[in-house]
Amino acid sequence: MAKNEDNQANIGVKIVAILAGLMVLFMLMLGMYNLGGGKPFFSLPSASAKVQEGYYELFGPEGFTVNLNDRSQRRYLKTGVVIAYQEKNLLKELESRQSQLRDLTITVLRRWSATDLAEEEGIEKLRTELLSETNAVLTSGEAKDIYFTEFIVQ
Repeated sequence: MAKNEDNQANIGVKIVAILAGLMVLFMLMLGMYNLGGGKPFFSLPSASAKVQEGYYELFGPEGFTVNLNDRSQRRYLKTGVVIAYQEKNLLKELESRQSQLRDLTITVLRRWSATDLAEEEGIEKLRTELLSETNAVLTSGEAKDIYFTEFIVQ
């Protein structure tokens, strides 16, 4: 009887060893694939992937909750908006025009419907519109990008 139990324990150890070996082989193959493609191993996409030229300063986040432009039902958007810029002297203007920029952002956000935002390029179109409207008001520099820190449509 003891011989039978030893035999079963031996088989269990062999199965665990084979599974561990296969797992190590899989990890090595995955690592070689990622390294060969120039991608880091097990990385998440970064939120600042759009930053192309140097370091951006950030102004915000500003939180907004607005009614959307949906006629059939009452829909809301809750979002956080951050403005990215490079010119150091732009911070003073952003701070002094904060109320104007909030009003402008609310006005732009209220133009959109939940259906518009659900489209594939909806958020990118909104980002582009906010960026161009923001830059139309600024005089001592320009915003380089708009980031959303949260985006909930209800």
